[in-house]
Amino acid sequence: MRERVIGKLRALNLNIDAYTTKDGTKMFVRISAPNTILQYEAEQQLVRLRLREEFGGALCAFSQELDEKNAFDKPLDGFELFSSANQLSMIKEVVYSEPYDDGVAQDDEPIDFDTLIQDEVAIAYFPLHHDRMRLKLLNEWARTFGKPQPLEMVREYFGEKIALFYTWYGYYITMLFIPGLVGIALVVSQFYYYPESQWLENPYTPIFAIIMSVWASMFTQLWQSLETTRKYEWDTLEFENQESVREEFKESGDTLKDEHIDEVTDEVVDYYFDEGSYLPPTGRARKQLLTYLVILAINIAVVVAFVFIWTTISLPMMEPGNVLVGSIVSGVLNSVITILVDATMDGIAELELVGAMHHLIMQENWRTATEHEDALIMKTFYFKFAAKYFALFMVAFGVNNVQLLGEDARCPEWDCLPVLQIMVCTIVVVDILYSLVVQNVFPAINKYFDGLADNAALKARAGMKIQLTPQEEQYDWLDPTPVVDLYKDKIYQFGYIAMFGSVFPLIVPLCLLQNLVEIRARAAALLTKNRRPEPAVAADIGPYQSVLEIISTLSIITNSAMIGITGYGFYFYFPDMNPVDCLWVTVVLEHALLLIKILIINLFPSDPADAKLAWTTAQERKKQQLAKWNMVERTLDNIQ
Repeated sequence: MRERVIGKLRALNLNIDAYTTKDGTKMFVRISAPNTILQYEAEQQLVRLRLREEFGGALCAFSQELDEKNAFDKPLDGFELFSSANQLSMIKEVVYSEPYDDGVAQDDEPIDFDTLIQDEVAIAYFPLHHDRMRLKLLNEWARTFGKPQPLEMVREYFGEKIALFYTWYGYYITMLFIPGLVGIALVVSQFYYYPESQWLENPYTPIFAIIMSVWASMFTQLWQSLETTRKYEWDTLEFENQESVREEFKESGDTLKDEHIDEVTDEVVDYYFDEGSYLPPTGRARKQLLTYLVILAINIAVVVAFVFIWTTISLPMMEPGNVLVGSIVSGVLNSVITILVDATMDGIAELELVGAMHHLIMQENWRTATEHEDALIMKTFYFKFAAKYFALFMVAFGVNNVQLLGEDARCPEWDCLPVLQIMVCTIVVVDILYSLVVQNVFPAINKYFDGLADNAALKARAGMKIQLTPQEEQYDWLDPTPVVDLYKDKIYQFGYIAMFGSVFPLIVPLCLLQNLVEIRARAAALLTKNRRPEPAVAADIGPYQSVLEIISTLSIITNSAMIGITGYGFYFYFPDMNPVDCLWVTVVLEHALLLIKILIINLFPSDPADAKLAWTTAQERKKQQLAKWNMVERTLDNIQ
């Protein structure tokens, strides 16, 4: 079987370098491609390279004629024409392609390493790091804390998908400086001007809550502008329209192959799966209905668990003037339940544990990788929102107004603000500590148990010195965390800050400090502890943008209600108000902040004119230069 696979790779005109490890337990096969094959494949696969600045600087489909005119810019990793990421993408396409039918070979099926690994014929298939570029990124990105991220280098090495995440992550950290510094100023003013107050409640608290609401609205709108700018700069505007069909969709037993006739074009569709309906449940809708029922059951269980914790564990520990222990216990137990729910539904990538949500979304049989990820993101949000935030909403706005399990479960002296402050602080701290465990402890555990099953690792652990090649070394590294999972912790941390940051302002600088360290630590791990991810394209952050919009809108409601209902912020300005007057002021403030949000949306358009103009100008210059050379760019539309 091994010789047959290697023979197929050589038949595809790829360079093969095979050797057996010194301990005799494995054979490594390094695959590369000669420049002639790369040029041919680049032309066939419509690989786009960036033209030199004098020719417009736009991305243009590769052709050997343009290469002869020295039209393309050199990549940042030192190669003459194709970056290492381009080469990886092209080689993978060749490896998985059907071999040339010479009419003689009997075994003409394409290679499928996923199947080979599943059948235990192969043990791994992964792209190697490019040492020169990896060291450059280590020195200029992972190990530098005072410099901006070299995002263009990150994009060229890892692809647009990872580069977009680090663009968002850097933007998130930059935006945290605003509420972080204001929060510190608020705490300082508390101790300086109001030292007699036990909790963070002073005339500046309502102002900080308003700032947090406006900040959350600014955050989402300015990100849309930056994201669109990246679309223009990286020319990913049409990516989702040109995205290929998932192999899992093609191979699914639910997918109709060459059977369905398109109602518009009257042509037979290669692969088709009916969207169906919910009543009666058919097609994809039936499978989604199952997902929603599971999410509903999880949410009900979470709500019941939180109510039980509050009424039977936390509240009995509290008394007037002493709510510290009960609030900490409530926050810790809330975090434990959240972690368990996440592990069950989401899984833990660092421990190679796959969650139930992954299997449910796989059953929904989405056509493209983007559609699959979009469904995963939104349906994950539906259960994560309840798991992460319900307990805080319940304490802030529910327990003083609604009976729980038929009993009066209000806060001591009807004052939930100190309880909420301690719970928010506890939950955020536990969240940060758990994040550190996930990033540092879980990978070590995973590597340890993988090493126990590896004979070479056992020998090395026993003191036998073995000089490892890059292939052997990177084989022992961990699989990279999927990009869709990288956003999760930060998106929901944004939720804590935007919706409840005004309750305990110090959580903002705490999160800022954590992320300043973590962004470089993640980059270092990606370059020194993780196998290189396969380069991937993404045009945007997908439904995570919708999640941010929901959170930013809710932040207006929560911040308004916390200073007018949960806290006493308005009474500093209107001491003679009664509760009804306070409620009216809260409603007026909420509507005013919603109007400010609408104003922000109109003042900061999500489609920046300067970025669009720069892209349009580059495209026009490209067309003019191609016309000057009497050439037409090959595109999917032209071929079709």
